[in-house]
Amino acid sequence: MSVTIKEIAEKLGVSVATVSRALNNTGYVSEETRRRIVEVADALGYERYKDREVSKTKTSLVGVIVSDITNPFFTQIVRGVEDVLSYSGYSLLLCNADENIEKEIHYLKVLQDKNVDGIILVPAGGDHKGIKDIVNKGIPLVLVDRLINGLDVDAVIIDNVSGAYEGVSHLISEGYRRIGIIIGPLEVMTARERLEGYKKALMDNGVAFDEALVEFGKYTQDGGYRAAKNLIKREKPDAIFVTNNVMTTGALLAIKELGLKIPDELGIVGFDDLEWAPLMDPPLTTISQPIYSIGTTSAQLLLRRLGRSQKLRKEVVILKPTLIIRESSRRGKR
Repeated sequence: MSVTIKEIAEKLGVSVATVSRALNNTGYVSEETRRRIVEVADALGYERYKDREVSKTKTSLVGVIVSDITNPFFTQIVRGVEDVLSYSGYSLLLCNADENIEKEIHYLKVLQDKNVDGIILVPAGGDHKGIKDIVNKGIPLVLVDRLINGLDVDAVIIDNVSGAYEGVSHLISEGYRRIGIIIGPLEVMTARERLEGYKKALMDNGVAFDEALVEFGKYTQDGGYRAAKNLIKREKPDAIFVTNNVMTTGALLAIKELGLKIPDELGIVGFDDLEWAPLMDPPLTTISQPIYSIGTTSAQLLLRRLGRSQKLRKEVVILKPTLIIRESSRRGKR
């Protein structure tokens, strides 16, 4: 005799509706409850379970496009995405757009041709035909890290304004006043928002904004290196706020090459707290993002959309960063 959903529900002491949602991914069930239901279904030999897992989507493939696969920030996000989706029976197709819109458009087309069930995208820039095609065809799309104006889709982002505000306010509290900022291209949302937080922190703390202390660069180590060298040689700031982790690495190389002592001659705060930050000499003050949670949350939003499609309202989840204070920004306290 075949096992029924009701028998699984009775075995676990949950409702039939909960078992149905878990086995068909058609609504919210906690990850722990879903895991227990799947284990019991397998143990009892629920034969229709595997059939439903195969038939509930077209391919059980999800496309993930990140803007720079060499950046540990994005690889940690992908880890969170993969942990959630693989548990739900999906495989990932990972693409690297390399902060290039043309490559992003190409990969969006490739993923459509692969008939993926949904896409998680870290956009390289603004709205374009490739993204419009995805939305118009009804393919579930979740944006990560960056929003696109006018695009009404699910997304997971960070409160970049508050993160930058906290980092710069901390530098001011330590006595720094000529605080430079190294920022990425303004067509990227994170750059605009972090610059906004920088300006707001200066204004709220009575420090005049000086446009000459703003230095733009590419989101690369070399971009951070060149930007830091240019800024330090030209404006001689007493502190720098660097708004991207790989740019921070480049800035640190430039500071070392110029022979400046951190934090007494130059304070520094970076955006993103990665494994090497506390190992620096001195340890690096950072704005820590919940990177793994960004990945898991985006995957959960996509699963929700795959389960109930257009019946759900679009959701933008905003996660909070945290200031982690270390010696690189604590003037005179080494």
